Amino acid sequence: MRKKDWIPSNDSPEKSPLSIHQKKLKVNIIRSGGDDPDLLQYHCFVRWIIFDKCGMKLKTKSIITISSNPPIMTKHFSHGPLYILLISVFLGMLGLGIVLPLLPIFVQDFQADVFWVGALFAGYGLSRILFTPSIGSLSDRYGKKWFITGGLGLYTLVSLWYIFPGSIYELFAIRFIHGIASAMISSVSMSYVGDITPKGKEGAYQGTFSNAFYLGLGCGPIIGGVIYSTMNMTMVFVLMAIMSFIPFLLCIRFLPESKPQYRNPPQLWKALIHPRMQAVLFFRFMSTISYSAFMVFIPVLAATQDGFSTTIVGIIIAAEVLSMAMGQQFFGKMADRQKRSHMIIVGTVMVSFGTIALIWVKLLPGVLVIALLIGVGNAIAIAAATTVVALDGRTLGQGVAMGAFNTVMSIGIVVPPLIFGVVLTAWGIDSVFLIAGLVSLLALPPFWLLVRRSRRLLPPLPRGERGPE
Repeated sequence: MRKKDWIPSNDSPEKSPLSIHQKKLKVNIIRSGGDDPDLLQYHCFVRWIIFDKCGMKLKTKSIITISSNPPIMTKHFSHGPLYILLISVFLGMLGLGIVLPLLPIFVQDFQADVFWVGALFAGYGLSRILFTPSIGSLSDRYGKKWFITGGLGLYTLVSLWYIFPGSIYELFAIRFIHGIASAMISSVSMSYVGDITPKGKEGAYQGTFSNAFYLGLGCGPIIGGVIYSTMNMTMVFVLMAIMSFIPFLLCIRFLPESKPQYRNPPQLWKALIHPRMQAVLFFRFMSTISYSAFMVFIPVLAATQDGFSTTIVGIIIAAEVLSMAMGQQFFGKMADRQKRSHMIIVGTVMVSFGTIALIWVKLLPGVLVIALLIGVGNAIAIAAATTVVALDGRTLGQGVAMGAFNTVMSIGIVVPPLIFGVVLTAWGIDSVFLIAGLVSLLALPPFWLLVRRSRRLLPPLPRGERGPE
């Protein structure tokens, strides 16, 4: 980032390249982006000094940013908001992960059918389907800070509500509202990171964000299982509320607003018909099938094995999520340089075979190895996919692009658990893992056809920013 050449003013005889001085006005103008018109951005810092009738000095300050394209911040300016987002998302996802191993226990306490295990997970995704698209579009229009902050505040209230469910139907309502809060946090945070990402670093920045996201989600099940085993259910959700309230305060105090200016208003339908986005959205939907089978029904598998306590369930889930989290930054940097479609295919194959292997592997050490394999496979594929979404988000709108990406993921979270709940009742847990793995493998040929189609219809991305090709 460098200072812009001094802009002449008839009111100021002083020829300073840094600022224009008057009795009541000081202006600093900084230009970023070099000579690249796609990165060009001006930051105008204005300070007025006003005196009242009694001679008391009053100071006001405003910041005006004018850019020809969505802001591309430099390392110095982007790291501050990024660190705040990382802390906030980590603590928020830590609270969300705490509840995952406890859903089957809720179902047992209410003496409900095992179908409700999938239904409770699906209720969370259903609200994300309904609200994520509009939230993404509105965040592009009105700014992202208060959507993220409001979602964390709603998280806090929902966490306390988990302590008092009166029926399985009320618990479903809690999960539904929990999904709304998640839609306000996850997709908007991802689009915020897209706003502040320097050009050519999309994979690295999204990988760093995903690292914090999944690290919090992975630690949560361990903490939730341990606290439930050693203390009680109430303390689990008290801690969950605290983990949401801390980042709520951090965002209010420290997170700046992000409201980029686009040449054309971002619209969801443009993301849905974009050929390259269609390939990535198809992958994201199909990838949630194996993800749902593992995350929702591993507790059911554990319940059929002797010695698998809630703590063990938390460790198994955490092994998958943490291995995915730890690989996000590395594979994100790789996605900035390598062909992302190849990464998606390799990751999907690993996840599919790992899911199928759960049919024969029942002992804890083997299940942990499979969880690690699935986690690494997800890290490879998702890092590549989010990089493509961040790149296309520069023109489609980050909120719209990330909103579409998270919406199809939510659809995948809703539909498979409901179907697998029926499969579980009819044929048993092994059928769930077999069907999930096979469907993920069979999705690869259609994905590749969509990739080939996007190559024919779209011009290549600039050097160093290859899409799913």
